[in-house]
Parts: sequence; structure tokens; C-alpha cells
Amino acid sequence: MTIENDMKQLTKHSQYYLRDGNVAFVAEKQLFRVHRYFFERESQFFCNYFTTSEESDGTDDKPFVLDIKSEDFTKFLWVWYNPRYRYGGQPKETWLTIITLAARWGFESMRELAISQLERFPMSPVDKIAIYKEHKIDKRLLIPSFVDLCKSPTLPSPADAQRLQLETVLRLAAARERALLRAAESGCLSPTSSVLEDGELATIISDVFEMGGTTDRPGINRTNGAGSDSGSGCPKIKTPNPAEKQQASKDKGKGRSK
Repeated sequence: MTIENDMKQLTKHSQYYLRDGNVAFVAEKQLFRVHRYFFERESQFFCNYFTTSEESDGTDDKPFVLDIKSEDFTKFLWVWYNPRYRYGGQPKETWLTIITLAARWGFESMRELAISQLERFPMSPVDKIAIYKEHKIDKRLLIPSFVDLCKSPTLPSPADAQRLQLETVLRLAAARERALLRAAESGCLSPTSSVLEDGELATIISDVFEMGGTTDRPGINRTNGAGSDSGSGCPKIKTPNPAEKQQASKDKGKGRSK
């Protein structure tokens, strides 16, 4: 971020050029004047930048230059200057922009807020996995999406596989195979990866994708451990009990002797 020698004819931003602001920024020839406090409160990046910049001092004559779109900076500032004190109604793209800038500048609390808002949006499993990976969001939040993919009767399409990338597709296939084996071991007559409880699948996914253990997440119904067949809907092979079999033979013999 450097001041360009030919910077001229800056336009004051219609919303975020504040009369009582005490630090100026410029993005795409748009001049912003806001409050320095917000930037110093959380971001070590800006604390350092404000004190080490030799070309800018945060005044209108020497504003700090941001190499981002003015529209994106407007979305970022909205989090602090939201006049309605609520965050609903913003599109998904706004929160993704905020996540990107918050991560870039070290605003961890703002990033957490944006992620919590992003969680409210319905997304297909593939879309969510691709977006969260791109933005390096906690992969444990993807457990319900991976559960859905494990329960799908088919693997992702070539187009979806390209978005997920090879490593993710291979791990997903390994998770499905492990779920299939567990279903077979439990005595399921027609074992598939979809017959396990969501909690069992979550445990498998956490292990295969090296998530460091699962935590309860919306959309995941935990069970009391592997082998639970409550709600499974898969016909099971009943293993004969030797004692029961011997007793049945004795009863059958008694019937013949009468």
C-alpha cells in the first residue's frame, strides 16, 4: 500500500467520509474518512502500518492507500457502522468479502462474526466444501456436508470432483468405503455407506479427514457408538445363539418322543 505520485481528483465517499473521522483511506480514487480506533482495537497489521508508513499519515492530503476495491472496503466498514444493529439481509457474497479482508488484515473477531453469518445460508455440500476450503474456514463445520456426500448413492460428478480437488475426493471415497465395511460388519444384508447413523459417519469423516475429533454441529445426530442400529432401516442378519439353538433341538426332540 503506497501513495501514487499521480493521485488526483479523489472523490469523497458518499457514506463513509465522516466529518468526525480521524483517519483517511483511499481505494479506487474514493476517499474514506473513518475512525482509527476500530482498526487499532483488533488489527496488529494496522497498528504497525499506522506507525511505520513513510508516505502516508492518514490525513486527507496523505491518506493510506488500500489496494482493494472501494466497494469491498464499503462492505467491510458496514460491520462497524451498521445503523440498524443487526446483520441479517446481507447476501452471501458480502460476508465472503468480509471474511477475505478480515483474514488479510488480522481482524479475527470480525472473521468469526462473518463465518457465523455465512453458516445461515443454505448451500449444497459441494459448494460449501469448496467455499470453506478456499477461505480456510474451520473444516469441522463441513462435517454435515461430508455426511451428505457419504450418504449419496454416487460419488461426485467430474465437475464437482474438480471443485473439491483430488485429495478431498480420495478421502471422501475412503470414508464411504469405511462406512460400507462398518455396515457390513454390523450384519446389514445390503450394506451401503448411507445406512449408518449420522453420528457414526461424522466420527469416520473426522478420522479420515484428520479433523481432530468431532464436535456436535447442527444437522448431526450423534449416536451412542458404532453398531447402533436404531433408525438404521437396514435389514440385519441375526447371528444364531448356540445356547438357543441347542435348546430348540431339545424341544424338537421332546415333541417327537410324545
